Order: sequence, then structure tokens, then C-alpha cells
Amino acid sequence: MTTDLNLTELELRAIGAELNLADGHPRQDLTKSQCDVVAQFPDLFWFSRQQIFSEIERKAQTAFLTALGQHMAPVQAGRVYSVYSSSVATMVLANALRGHRVAMLHPTFDNIHAILSKVVPVMSMSESEIAEIRFSDEVDKQATCLFITTPNNPTGWVLTQSALEGLCCYCLRKGKVLCLDVSFRGFDIRAQFDHYAVLERTGVEYVLVEDTGKLWPLQELKLGFLAVSEGFREKVHHCLSDVLLTVSPFLLQLVEVFSLDGAAGGFERLHALIAENRKMIVDALDGFEDIKVPDCDARISVCRLQLPTSLQAEKAYKFLTSRGVHVLPCRQFYWERPEDGARLIRIALARNKKVVAEFLSQFSMVLPNIRETRASGR
Repeated sequence: MTTDLNLTELELRAIGAELNLADGHPRQDLTKSQCDVVAQFPDLFWFSRQQIFSEIERKAQTAFLTALGQHMAPVQAGRVYSVYSSSVATMVLANALRGHRVAMLHPTFDNIHAILSKVVPVMSMSESEIAEIRFSDEVDKQATCLFITTPNNPTGWVLTQSALEGLCCYCLRKGKVLCLDVSFRGFDIRAQFDHYAVLERTGVEYVLVEDTGKLWPLQELKLGFLAVSEGFREKVHHCLSDVLLTVSPFLLQLVEVFSLDGAAGGFERLHALIAENRKMIVDALDGFEDIKVPDCDARISVCRLQLPTSLQAEKAYKFLTSRGVHVLPCRQFYWERPEDGARLIRIALARNKKVVAEFLSQFSMVLPNIRETRASGR
């Protein structure tokens, strides 16, 4: 297994591959209604040049957030900032958190940990600790900020509304900042209760990382957003000014139009595609007791497979890669304890069904080899 590279470096190896199931970016065909929007690109471009930027930004942010149930987001208050990606948003947030000690969800995508840990001390906390609001002494006594990815990549775990309410009360009581990365919210309606209504009502200090880049197959035309509480406005505004003047009004125009399409049925079609691809994998592996899909109730656009041993997972990954089939090993998601992810590989599901079917065909050729590894005891 390639353990000296981060997940993005591994994903870069798959760019352009016919069977790229590595990155979680959307690579399925456009729907008919999305194709209709693409045909309007020239008109949208010229229209965006003629509009007041602040108005275009307000409409885009409102359309995107309300399409995903976030009706109380502080758009009108000027506390939602547009950036070019969720990674840029995380970099800005890291700088705004200087002086804090961050407890971060484990496992999750390794670049979040890499960005934060370069700026602030980072410790880990688990999904169960967050759900139960029962933290280790280290987190409870030392952390000044909680950073939670919900839905979580790669597990699909979702922070419930009741848990969020409890976390807000906990953070208020302990004087902690609450940061949420909700980049995969669009895939799971369980994550589409109005987070901002809860956050604003409780008065907790918060920062949310929002992302459009996982939802529409637009060849990386995307935006991220940073939404902040009043107490964090000045810090984030200043840190953002170090790296960005403004985003493209054309991209904001696209976010608005594609958000409206999503609200009008586009998101339902996306959910159906992801569910069908996940079911295809689950059904294909039914009956294989030694290979499991551990996240049975996940809804996000990735799916983990658990193999019996780390050696078999490594052999499966290498075999697939040698045949031009790219997935991700999961060691790097477990940035504190890589061995916890050694038996797992991650499959991207935002793909055409024929791509997933071809992956399963190639994966079936792996099974005799990894079973031989198990039988020999190596």
C-alpha cells in the first residue's frame, strides 16, 4: 500500500483514468436539465457581468443553502463568505483559529488534519464521543474548538439535530468554538435539518464550511462558503482578505441556477444514482462473509469495503491499480492510527453505473488472490 502519499496525491494518480473511483468529486453524466443549463453558459456569463456582485452572491448563497434546508443561514447579515473550494475555506479557518487547540473527528479526510495541524495543535475524538457528548479528559479540558465533519467522509456518519443541540450547549458551557464541515450534506436528507437555526438560537460561536463541489459534475467549477457567528466575523474576514479578493460572479451564477435545479428534483435524482450504485456493490458482495460493507446506512457518495486482513486490502489495492482501476486505501483517513484503516478501501459512487459495474467485474478477479493470501497465512 502506498503509505507515504496523502489521499489527494493518490487521487491525482487517477485523474484521466477510465476507471477512476478514487476521488469523491462528481464524475457521472449530466442530467438533461443540467445539460440545458450548460447550454445557457454564454448567456449566464454575460448576464453575470451586468449584475451587482453583492446581489449575485446573495442570491447564489441563498439558493444553495435553502435548497439544502438551511433557511436561517446568516446570508442577509453578511456572515457567509464565498471562496473557491472547501479546502481554501479550511485554510482560512485554520488561520482564524490561531491560538486555539482543536479536537477533530477521527477518521476523516486527511487534508483537513494536514491543513489544521500546520497551524494549531490537533487532538482526536470519535464519532461515538460526539454523538454521546462524552469526551476524553484531553478533549474536555484542553480543546478550545471542536471540528466535526458531518456527514463524515469516509463513514457517512451524520450528526443528528439532538446531538448538535447538545454540542452547542456543551460548547457554550465550556467556552469552546464549534466548527462543522458539511461538504457532503447534499447527499443525506438526515443532515439537512436547519443547522443555522440551532446554532443561532443557542448563541454558540461557530464556523461552518459549506461546499458545492461534490454535487454537480461541472469539471471542478465549484465554490465553497464559510458561514460564521458574529463573534468570528472579524477574524474570518481578516484571514480571508489575506488570500482572496473575490470569487467569480459567473461561478456564483452557476451555483444559483444549479441549486434551483437541485431543489426542483436534481438532488433526488442524485440521491437515486448514489443509492443504486451502493446497492449494486452491496448486492454483488452478498454472500461473501469475509468482505463487508461496514457503513450500511451511509448515504454519501463514497462506500467503504472491509477486507479480512490489511495484507489482503493491500493486495487488492495493488491488483486493481495495476489494471487501471483506481480506488483509495483508507489508512490515510485514520491520520492518528493508520492501522485502524488498513483493512479498508474506499470506492467513489458519483459515477455512471457502468463504471461501478466494471469496478465490480475487476474486483471479482481480486477475490481468488486475496483468499489465497488468507489461506496461506501470509
